[in-house]
Amino acid sequence: MSNLRQVAFDIVGNLRGAKRLSHIYIELKKASLHFGYDTFVLGYLPRSAQQTLQDCATISGWPEEWARRYQANGHIRVDPILRHMRGVIDPFLWQEAVDAAGSPAGRVVIDEARAFRLHEGFCVPFHQIDGSEGGISFGGEQVRLSYEARAALHLVAIYALSTVRALVRQPAAPAEKAAGAAALTAREIECLKWSAAGKTAWEISVILSISRRTVEHHLASAGQKLQTVGRVQCVVEALRRGIIT
Repeated sequence: MSNLRQVAFDIVGNLRGAKRLSHIYIELKKASLHFGYDTFVLGYLPRSAQQTLQDCATISGWPEEWARRYQANGHIRVDPILRHMRGVIDPFLWQEAVDAAGSPAGRVVIDEARAFRLHEGFCVPFHQIDGSEGGISFGGEQVRLSYEARAALHLVAIYALSTVRALVRQPAAPAEKAAGAAALTAREIECLKWSAAGKTAWEISVILSISRRTVEHHLASAGQKLQTVGRVQCVVEALRRGIIT
């Protein structure tokens, strides 16, 4: 297991014990030492034109002056990061969103952010089957992530988002864990464990002596039962519920 992957799992272990949103803020702040970002904001995408940054941000480490500017100028309505987040499930760099949007108004948001030492960033979207959308945006002067670092931070971000959602909903954790474990088959859990270990569907098929298509079916079925979108989110939700360790 690589260094950064171990770092990610250590952070996930710390997040697992989070009882308050402040605990998640502290862990994400400490994680910046490993991944090179300076600040971050976690929240949900606006569902109406009337919602503001204050309505949507659940945990914010944004510079206060930038948050005030963003709020006052209504940037939430033209932010290219938020627009891009709606249409993708994979993590992306801020510049990718700007290039895809090609909007002058969107570029103004990014240009103004640079005045607050937010030159580069990395965003992890979070989509739920119930239609809710959100994510975490990490920013800083130099956010230069290797492929390995992006994968590790993706795992940390999805776990943090899933934990925030659970804290806000305040579910009965033991009942949720029991229901989740009972819903998944032994084979689905086995495939999730190998996926959490970084194995591809093909590698899992070789290990378990089943076809790749069967592995993908088990992972897709587990995702439906856990109401997740994407394999990483499925693995993270299984970890959060204690279905896999």
